[in-house]
Amino acid sequence: MEYTKKQIKYNWEKNIKDFTDKLQYPYSENNQSDLAKRLSSLPEETVDKTSPLTSYSEVTDYNAPIGQEYDDYQYSYEEGYFKAFKLTIAGSGNDSESFLMPALFLARHYIELSLKDEITNVSIATGTSFKVGNKDNHCLTDLSISFKKLLEENSLNILHSKFFDIVQAIDALSPKSDEFRYTTDLSGKYNLPIAFTDDNKLPKVINLIVLGQYINYIYLHLYSLYFILEDNEESLLTDTIFENPYVKGLLYGIVHSNISKTLNKSSEDQIASKIKNCISSIISNNNLTIDSSDIKVDRYDDGYQVLLNSSKLFILFKNDRSWFLKTRPLIR
Repeated sequence: MEYTKKQIKYNWEKNIKDFTDKLQYPYSENNQSDLAKRLSSLPEETVDKTSPLTSYSEVTDYNAPIGQEYDDYQYSYEEGYFKAFKLTIAGSGNDSESFLMPALFLARHYIELSLKDEITNVSIATGTSFKVGNKDNHCLTDLSISFKKLLEENSLNILHSKFFDIVQAIDALSPKSDEFRYTTDLSGKYNLPIAFTDDNKLPKVINLIVLGQYINYIYLHLYSLYFILEDNEESLLTDTIFENPYVKGLLYGIVHSNISKTLNKSSEDQIASKIKNCISSIISNNNLTIDSSDIKVDRYDDGYQVLLNSSKLFILFKNDRSWFLKTRPLIR
């Protein structure tokens, strides 16, 4: 069929009117609740489109605060992706093929965030060293191996092989983390086949119910550990300096900084001041509510102890050409 440009523009404008009923999803046409009407409507015609987006709604439960009011972001990120995954699975029955894309991305991202967070929490609790200059690793299998090693070295592992098998199975479906986010990779090759393939190595289907059960299993184990370490008033990190999210932010900043190169090129009498300068930059660049003047860096055994006022934060020490950060163990 041939169209003129005028016909395309006419039909486009007509379809915009005709397809407004599709906005009713996921509610039925008979649902006349106030929320269904609001979520099926279009934005009001106002001059300023930004202000309504960042203003309070009359439907108060849907006002999502930006920032965590002093709390660690861990809960919001992990719970957010887990709950979004669950809602995606719950709604996937009428269009499983397209729901697969966000479902597997959310599942994979939830696991990645949770493993990284619990590796951090367990390392702080046990006083296990962080290597300074670490780069983000998106490989779920590598993260699960690091997590298992960390738990076993500290006699804390209760996880069965099933936990790690599930992580590796999901990692195998999306090893680069982008397969279900983008149509093609950086070379232009399709991430997923357009049509069914005869390649026996590729799955023909992903069972979203089973995927939901897998993520339930991961969530139950990781949230239970998170609850012990950080999420309630009797958690291990409560009433310690690491209850302060800005202190955790400082720790993350040091671990992911390139300070090792600077320190390796510095003379012995310069290192303490270089560490202090790096910390001041991290505090400033991340708007951490910590006064740089309250930070003190002292020689300590073979390393350097960092204090906030009189509280011990961590020790930085060198091993060969690498630098490491270590906290004081919190577990007896």
